[in-house]
Amino acid sequence: MSGGSSHHKHFRGNASNVNDHKHFRYLAAKSDVDHYMRELKREQDEIVDVPDTEAAEIEEILAQYGLAPHEYGPVVTSLRKRPQAWLDFMMKFELGLEKPVPRRALESALTIAVSYIVGGLVPLIPYMFIKTVTKAVLTSVVLTLIALLFFGYVKGRFTGNKPFRSAFQTALIGAIACAAAFGMAKAVQA
Repeated sequence: MSGGSSHHKHFRGNASNVNDHKHFRYLAAKSDVDHYMRELKREQDEIVDVPDTEAAEIEEILAQYGLAPHEYGPVVTSLRKRPQAWLDFMMKFELGLEKPVPRRALESALTIAVSYIVGGLVPLIPYMFIKTVTKAVLTSVVLTLIALLFFGYVKGRFTGNKPFRSAFQTALIGAIACAAAFGMAKAVQA
């Protein structure tokens, strides 16, 4: 049964590799929130501490859009009277930052968890029902390739790419990763 265990680890590892990019999505979402909050605090402080400098920055931004001083002057005056609007303007037009969706990091974390569970179970299911290790391995490989084709197709549909091409690429990359891991496991066993 030790041969089955190394294959078992191999397929579980491959499912994890397929989901690694989701870690980056979670970290990016968390990082976006942290970065936005730091910049928001800095802009708030600058609006209070150096309002004339911040107003001059608004003028520069509006001038880039072709507005003349007599056109942007009233806008600057109006924003100075509305601190929250001024802050929102600076965040969006000076820094190019949109307020991040607060639940995005949590949603990404939940997506990662569900993906690991589903992705890890797919290749393991045959081992739960098939007693012969060789048959379980072959069934696991076939089931995993079918799952990769399916998920690749769905990914292609959602991303606007060609679904069949996406399915083939996902399955091919998964198969290459499986073969590499299988080869390494065999080499270690030898």
